[in-house]
Amino acid sequence: MAYLPNRGDIVRLDFDPASGRVMKGPHFGLVVSGKVFNQQGLAMICPISQGAAAAARTYGTVVTLMGAGTDTQGAVHCHQLKSLDWRARNVRLQETVPQHFVDEALARIEAILFV
Repeated sequence: MAYLPNRGDIVRLDFDPASGRVMKGPHFGLVVSGKVFNQQGLAMICPISQGAAAAARTYGTVVTLMGAGTDTQGAVHCHQLKSLDWRARNVRLQETVPQHFVDEALARIEAILFV
């Protein structure tokens, strides 16, 4: 059976096409939607960067992977949540984060959307 992204997975996929100030090209991302949604071919994914994200950190919209015990390091950009066709973007599983990192990312997304 082919891989089906699940909440908490760190995946590698291509974020293009993209424009403006959003991340472009191949990146890691944190899947925040569950398998029931993802099996339809789309997944809600927050990109992860290893670069500077000073403005995003100032506004509290990123979650650091420091201390997660993962090979992937960087910051999960919750303010850049995207619904992506993971099949067309050649998704590959990298690893899975501990649940409390997923919970923190979901709390940031909730604050962005509902506060």
